[in-house]
This record gives sequence, structure tokens and C-alpha cells, in this order.
Amino acid sequence: AFNGKKWEKFNSEKVASLAYARIQGKAALITHFQNSSLMNEDKRCRPIVFHSEGSEAGDQVGR
Repeated sequence: AFNGKKWEKFNSEKVASLAYARIQGKAALITHFQNSSLMNEDKRCRPIVFHSEGSEAGDQVGR
């Protein structure tokens, strides 16, 4: 329904494009970035992971 549709709001010329995710699921995404050279970059550039369930839901992992 959205693929190829122009964004009519915000005075934009952008066109929506849908694609399958190469990495599926939160666990796979975390594993991917743990092994990524991105983790050697400045801390401000690294991905941030949050707890999504339980009493810590919404809290940053590792804090």
C-alpha cells in the first residue's frame, strides 16, 4: 500500500520504498552490532540497546 507512494505531507518529493530486512529479530540485530567494527568507534556513534520486557523495560542495557 505504501511502496512507491509519494509523501504528500511536509512538501517532500520523497517516494516510499519497502524492502525485506537483511537481519530479522532483536537478538540477531544485537549479535550483528556486537560483532561490528562500529563498536570500535566513538561511544556517541554506537547503537544503544534498551530492555523491551520486564521490570527494566525502557531502561538502557548496560547501565
